[in-house]
Amino acid sequence: GPNDPMYLLNSSDNMTRRGYYACNSVPWIVVNGTTIDTDEDVMMDAVIAGILDFAPFNIELTPLIYSNNTIDVQVTITRDPTDPTPGFENIRLRVGLVEKQVDYDSPPGSNGESTFYDVCRKMIYDASGEEFVIPEPGQSTELDLLYIPTDQALIDVDFSDVRIVAFIQDDDSGQVYQSATQEVEPSDQVHAAFRAVEILGAPGFTAQFEDFSTPTSSTNIVSWAWDFDDDGVPDSAEPEPTRTYNDEGLYAVSLTVSDGTDEDSRTMVDYIIVVGASSNILVVNGIEYNTYIEQMESFYNSSAPFGDHQVDIWDLFGEQGFDYGANTNIDQVTLLQHYIPNSILFLYQKVVWIGNSYGGDEQYYYPDQVLEYITHGGNFLLATREGEDFFDQPLQQYCGISNFSGLFTMTNLQALDENLVDIPVLAGADNSRAHLVQFDENTEATAIFAEETEPGWVAGFRVAKENEGEFIYIAGRPYRYDNEAQFLNYDFILENWMNFETGLEDSPATDFISPARLYQNRPNPFNPSTQISFSLAQDGPVTLKIFDAGGRLIKTLLNAHMEANYYELSWDGTSDEGISAASGVYFYQLKTTGANETKRMVLLK
Repeated sequence: GPNDPMYLLNSSDNMTRRGYYACNSVPWIVVNGTTIDTDEDVMMDAVIAGILDFAPFNIELTPLIYSNNTIDVQVTITRDPTDPTPGFENIRLRVGLVEKQVDYDSPPGSNGESTFYDVCRKMIYDASGEEFVIPEPGQSTELDLLYIPTDQALIDVDFSDVRIVAFIQDDDSGQVYQSATQEVEPSDQVHAAFRAVEILGAPGFTAQFEDFSTPTSSTNIVSWAWDFDDDGVPDSAEPEPTRTYNDEGLYAVSLTVSDGTDEDSRTMVDYIIVVGASSNILVVNGIEYNTYIEQMESFYNSSAPFGDHQVDIWDLFGEQGFDYGANTNIDQVTLLQHYIPNSILFLYQKVVWIGNSYGGDEQYYYPDQVLEYITHGGNFLLATREGEDFFDQPLQQYCGISNFSGLFTMTNLQALDENLVDIPVLAGADNSRAHLVQFDENTEATAIFAEETEPGWVAGFRVAKENEGEFIYIAGRPYRYDNEAQFLNYDFILENWMNFETGLEDSPATDFISPARLYQNRPNPFNPSTQISFSLAQDGPVTLKIFDAGGRLIKTLLNAHMEANYYELSWDGTSDEGISAASGVYFYQLKTTGANETKRMVLLK
């Protein structure tokens, strides 16, 4: 849960798995892809039944840990020689680093527990898992996975008490075909290990590599041989070189290290990713497919968010099983759980960002990056529920927004421009949790939509400043509006309003991402508790504090060194002394290196 320190260390993997199983509450138990009753006997019966099923695979694990706590996991998957299965599709291996027991002096959460068992500290490489070649019956295939701990993991995890858990899973049904666990054993051999500071960029991308290789306990690494073009010929002998990639594609990187007596090599296949543009329009998907299957399919297959335009797609949830190939208007698809670097973002004249503020899509959205893109001539359309989460103070001021509404349930978007049409909510759909806006007297924004049930509030607007690109906001869940009406409106907007492009050729040479982002608490107003989320773009010291309207410190929710990631915490309305707070306005403040952000919330009792 969001209060548990082990969740904070591994929130990205936890959120991915939660989304995969469409889990919205606890306790929530899934056995072999099927959600079952939380009764203990029912759960155990399901587990035993799964164990008794025929297993088409066997897993052998050899996990080794080195002196710097780098872990190498060698996996051998053997297919049963009698397996009659005609074919497997979308099968993945998932591997987790598990700490066997985590103890706290006092309970870290609200349920009184201070001892926790089998805590997943990291999925290797991540929770989406690894594809592998399905062997023929009686044959085997091997994988070699590398884990390099973060600075925060080195502080939080007892690496003398860890083991590896692996399982083979049908990614469509969730069924687990086989699992295995193995203690991690220390190794005193020469070991090659490395990572890149950033793995993704547009053509011309320069990658900086970091060496995490280890010698034996009595030797030193004396040579490094890097191969960046997979031709077997060394390209660099430096310990931590850079490499510029000028062409689109996936690139393998190999490193061989030696201590003068022994050597070891490692190859990371498809490790560096260089992405170009096939269209001048990028559509960014922030909808979690497993949660909104039918609505997402209807939304994209009907071209609702881009009309009759050719577009590229970037899915913030990575490979989640949705077939974008069904729509011929989509030229190129990038499936990556990763923020979009400036070098790639600035390849596009127009961006349509389909947000949802659910499942973690907002952790890849940076309002300061959006503002930089607009002021350099890019055109950006943001359509999302809980829109306030996507505005920081500078972007809010840029648009001239004085207030965000509470959470409204949309019924019909009334067009305020003669070139647009009304957008009704789909019949029977709940288009809730929308943020409308009001403007200050100096705004340059033009209202383009209103919610017919909420006079005085704006549900959509456009801002087009001189010699800059255009910013457009449309409130509500895009996938729960009428798709035909959206097609007409997005088609007109993309064709007629989002055309300014002067300055994109002078885009920033380096990626700029703010050190941290603080999101609006949910729910707000609240009683008795609320969730506060934030994201960090770099490791560093972090404090999260709550103050009353008079500026008095009420509660310190967090004061720790944190790794770059997305986090959620809960405030139960009590002070540091355990006293229940009174109804009223409170402020929560996030401070970290290079960032200081404060937001307002309301406690109603």
